[in-house]
Amino acid sequence: MQTIWKYLEDLVGKGLEISVILEFIFYFAIHLIPMALPLAILLSSIMVFGNLAERYELVAIKSAGVSLLKAMRPMFIISFLMAVGAFYTANNLIPKANLSWGALLYDVTQKKPAMNIIANVFFKDIEGYAIRVGKKYEDNQTIEDIIIYVDDRNNSGNNNILIAKRGKMTISDDKQFMTLYLEDGRRYEEMVNDPKYVNTMPHNTMEFSSYNLTIDLSELAFNRTDKERFSEDHRMMNLTQLGERIDSLNTFIEHKKGDLYRYIKPYFHQMDTSIALTDTSVNERLAYLWSRRITTSRGGVNINEIRNYKNTRDSSRNDSAALDTLQTLVMTMLQKEDIIERALQNANNIKRISTNNVDDAGSQRELRNKYLVEWHRKFTLAASCILLFFIGAPLGAIIKKGGFGLPLVISILLFILYYVIGIFGEKLVFQGTLPAALGMWLSMLILLPLAIFLTYKASRDSQLFDADSYKRVIRKITPKWAKGGMLDVDK
Repeated sequence: MQTIWKYLEDLVGKGLEISVILEFIFYFAIHLIPMALPLAILLSSIMVFGNLAERYELVAIKSAGVSLLKAMRPMFIISFLMAVGAFYTANNLIPKANLSWGALLYDVTQKKPAMNIIANVFFKDIEGYAIRVGKKYEDNQTIEDIIIYVDDRNNSGNNNILIAKRGKMTISDDKQFMTLYLEDGRRYEEMVNDPKYVNTMPHNTMEFSSYNLTIDLSELAFNRTDKERFSEDHRMMNLTQLGERIDSLNTFIEHKKGDLYRYIKPYFHQMDTSIALTDTSVNERLAYLWSRRITTSRGGVNINEIRNYKNTRDSSRNDSAALDTLQTLVMTMLQKEDIIERALQNANNIKRISTNNVDDAGSQRELRNKYLVEWHRKFTLAASCILLFFIGAPLGAIIKKGGFGLPLVISILLFILYYVIGIFGEKLVFQGTLPAALGMWLSMLILLPLAIFLTYKASRDSQLFDADSYKRVIRKITPKWAKGGMLDVDK
């Protein structure tokens, strides 16, 4: 029903054969096995052991010296065989069914509506034609008051018009062609291809007593697409194919890391640190230059002023090495704007290269996560069959209720918990928050302690859901002074 309602708009009104619709539903039914099978095992195990406990058959089994775990062994073997079958289904049948279903869904959505001309409504689903009939008789062939706009696909506008008072419409046996037998009409055509059309606007008018128009309907037919077109989707692969894609993506991501280092390495330059500003005189001169802002017309520092300063201020000292160092610093100041501009360009280039590399690698990681999720899903389906059996069987023995009442409610609630946790973990894997091995097995890890706890309690004949046992506990922990003012618990 979910399939029918979800894709009802794509299926209705297109003239699809019933076999195509049944094929569509069949493939989607296989697609729903991962949801239906674990719920079925959980519900059936609760119902079976609930019936055994409700009819005291489980008590008779235990009185004969057979433990609960031993009584569960035959159904555990069945559950294990179903888990093996579920793994085979997830690894082989479901990918093939998804491939066939995906290709069929694409074909159905791409198919145009069936040939259905309605009176006083333009039918435009045939490329190049717009057909309107004023009246259509019950035989679906006889028509009256016909207007047909023919588009030559080279010019805009309605330049070719057919008008007829009556006619007959027939479709070939293979539904590839439709022939319109028109009577008592006219054809009007603008000669837009004439070189003098702009000046003279010539046109052609033809009156006819009978006119046959054949229209190709092949584009309305239902065509099958090659399935291999969709084979790269992660939902349509088995373990071997998924493993190959995961290895290829891991290799690609590692290469991306190496490419990033290789691309940005030329943009980094090692700074020359051979000049040490430890000389006091050099520091004094640099401070002097900075305070005076000695500049030239270019906006740089005048080296001649520095030399004059050196000769007048320190003529008694032989400080040529300090002057050379100072000159080197001044030349660096002259080039600082160029250096800063180049540094900014290099930084922008590095940022752009890094961003592109990170985005590309990130998209590949997201794709790899999809493949990893699907790879682990093959195993989680099989494991869920066994886990939910060890939850349902002891739970049915504890609640001692069979049928479709309480067991159905409990199984649905537990399955919703299992399914929601699974979806939550899967979303975290897609976002890159959790590794695939943890996210896909998150529901198993959370429900495994519950399975162990229920199995332990059921094997010990625990009164986990017995209201009387909780009443007795309440009586024991209630203080003596409060018992007199309390209502009778039994009442």
